[in-house]
Amino acid sequence: MNRVKAVEQLIIFSRYIGQQVVISDSLNHDDETIGTLIGIKENALLVDIDTVNRWIPLSDDIKLSEIKLLLKPLKRLTPAIINTANSLPVQAFITPYYQSLGFDMPVFIAPGHACNCKYVYELNLADYRTAEEIQEQKNTLLAVHG
Repeated sequence: MNRVKAVEQLIIFSRYIGQQVVISDSLNHDDETIGTLIGIKENALLVDIDTVNRWIPLSDDIKLSEIKLLLKPLKRLTPAIINTANSLPVQAFITPYYQSLGFDMPVFIAPGHACNCKYVYELNLADYRTAEEIQEQKNTLLAVHG
């Protein structure tokens, strides 16, 4: 599978501003932190973690953190959401609408890009767990190892 470059990750993440993310510290693999993606600049993501804004750098050379969007698979779409999407005035609004609700959608990076039409999850940039499930797993690990 083709690796998604940092600049391409920024393109994908930019479509999900406002969504929750899980951050795994590369130096301490068992430490997962939940935050909300609130901004992007040329080489980093701005994440709100417990009301503290933190820039998380993205680089092709060094990986300090692994960041994944907490998204929902499309199989979780409800008839009400689908009806609302289908009633939007322009069909091109449907994908951004689903993205704003936190659904995993196929990506478009650039014409001819090998990762086009793959879901964010398939690119290893999304996690289908909820924040609550991640916290439960964390608590279970603490109870077992603590």
